[in-house]
Amino acid sequence: MGLHQQIAPIQEPSSESCVTVGTFDGVHKGHQALLHRLVSVAQQNHARSVALSFRQPPRSIIDPTHKTPHLYDVEKRVTLIRELGIDTVGLIDFNDEIRVMSADEFLTTLQTSLGMKHLVIGERALLGHDLLSVDQIESIASRKAFQLHVVPPVLQNELVVSSSLIRSALAKGDVKRAAKMLGRLYERGGKVTHGAARAREMGVPTANMQSSPDLVMPANGIYATWAKLPDGRVLPSGTYIGNNPTFATGQFSFEVHIKDLDEELYGQYVSVEFIDFIRTDDEFDSVEELETQIQKDVEQINRIFDSMPPRT
Repeated sequence: MGLHQQIAPIQEPSSESCVTVGTFDGVHKGHQALLHRLVSVAQQNHARSVALSFRQPPRSIIDPTHKTPHLYDVEKRVTLIRELGIDTVGLIDFNDEIRVMSADEFLTTLQTSLGMKHLVIGERALLGHDLLSVDQIESIASRKAFQLHVVPPVLQNELVVSSSLIRSALAKGDVKRAAKMLGRLYERGGKVTHGAARAREMGVPTANMQSSPDLVMPANGIYATWAKLPDGRVLPSGTYIGNNPTFATGQFSFEVHIKDLDEELYGQYVSVEFIDFIRTDDEFDSVEELETQIQKDVEQINRIFDSMPPRT
């Protein structure tokens, strides 16, 4: 389907709109600045705020060798965008029909289909197969009688906040830096499944979570985390990501030990928010050495939570 057919379901007759377009993977602080501006402009002009989000980054469709795991799945991304006060979130499949559209054609479709009177984009944005820059888009805006609003990038430590920079931080286990760029703790989860029960035998029972290869996983290691349970409880926890090198199985594990929790979670969805990195996923000479280290890990994680205010 072309762009018009994809956004037709979110049309509102005789409604003027303020529109932005992007993938918004992560909905990080840079995206948040743009989306806040979108809401502000829409409210000032009594228009509807519309965020069009590509399901897959256009670059990954144009160049399949450039596919990278996402920070969040589509459902989580849409939820985060809506929480910022956006009136309408539309999901777009970037396909061959959209791929060959010029910026002029793309913007004309937004006008005719959504009643776009205002376009909000980042200053480094490029639109259309002709990759028009902000200055060139401004020329189209003047000719087509819509107003262009350009949002500067958000900087941290003199670097532009971006999804790729967040993925890089997570790949190093630097969940604190990732959280600063996201504006929230990074979260991953999955359905709880049966594991080898080795952790239970060592006195630290864990819930083993399924993990999607399509989503970013922080570097292997031990982390202090908040565990989010299906009933809404959020509890102190420690999370292990790794390949169990001491047992030489090569089997990947993503599992969480939840402090003072003694109940079955099999088949339920549990997620964790990453607070801090504790240590790397090391191989030990014996199971006894591993058990000793795990107890030290638990003590260190407990100290972290003891120094934190209660979760509200």
